[in-house]
Amino acid sequence: MKPTLLDYVSDGLYVDSNGNAGTNHRYYRESHDKLAKAQRKLYRMQGSKKYEVKSNNYMKQLRKVNRIHRHIANQRLDNLHKIFAEIANQYDVVCVGSINMRSMANRSFGNGKATLDNGYGMLLNMLEYKLSDRNKYLVKVDKWFPSS
Repeated sequence: MKPTLLDYVSDGLYVDSNGNAGTNHRYYRESHDKLAKAQRKLYRMQGSKKYEVKSNNYMKQLRKVNRIHRHIANQRLDNLHKIFAEIANQYDVVCVGSINMRSMANRSFGNGKATLDNGYGMLLNMLEYKLSDRNKYLVKVDKWFPSS
């Protein structure tokens, strides 16, 4: 039975007990300029105000903006599925610390966009069902547990 411990790191996705690090891919940051340009173009069109009639060009641009958002989300999700399937195949018991990602993404820390782009918040849900499909175990460690 091979156990491992996954711990959150801000400059990557995770670090396990063997020292292996997760990916450091920033999908939102890579597409940020393209998304900002498309959103600026959308804002300047007729229909962007609250009670304006939406023009056909506005609706076409809105679909383009939504496509960029969907592309970013699908890239992140695909990467996470690949990583967690590999973890679920390698280890029999996986221990993760339960941390509050919403409070870590708080603006006072100054790393909210990077924390949310990381995708660590999806870790528990994905690992839970991937490990249960393979009849393996996920152990959630309390955030106040003294592990060091």
